[in-house]
Amino acid sequence: MRLALAILVSIFLSAVNAQEPVLTLTQQRSLKIRTVFNDLRATNTEILDNFYAQDIVFEDPLGQINGLNSMKEYYKAMYKKVIDIRFEFKDDAINGDRHLCTWIMYMRVDGLNGGEEVVVHGVSEIEFNSESTLAIYHRDYFDMGEFVYQHIPVLGSIIKMVRKQLEHKPSGN
Repeated sequence: MRLALAILVSIFLSAVNAQEPVLTLTQQRSLKIRTVFNDLRATNTEILDNFYAQDIVFEDPLGQINGLNSMKEYYKAMYKKVIDIRFEFKDDAINGDRHLCTWIMYMRVDGLNGGEEVVVHGVSEIEFNSESTLAIYHRDYFDMGEFVYQHIPVLGSIIKMVRKQLEHKPSGN
């Protein structure tokens, strides 16, 4: 009898220890940001239904978008020629329902930079509904020159020349 009880206790404890840890709402949000950014493609914008609220407000250097359906259309258009895209994230800075996510985007786009990889550094400010993992506000900050302009043949040469002229050079002291 004691042996049977010991076996049952052992099985129970093994099952309890094998369970996945429960993630806090903040951890769920951070995980969801990374998953959506890395999984999103022009062909699967329905994944945004579980990331953005219906009344999402989105801003980036190209403009502002209001509403989930408009967001889906935006990503379909933006990702239409994307060959490959992935994001690397640093740890989030979190204040309540607002996440600041620093990222590096690695992207290959048909017709941009000869199809070679473009690397863009940026930050996303994402505010969530206080009781869920749905984002109500999303703003991306990144350098459009790093993203697009410097990869356009004539314009890119001009931007690189201007950057070189403005580059800070230590005085050597």
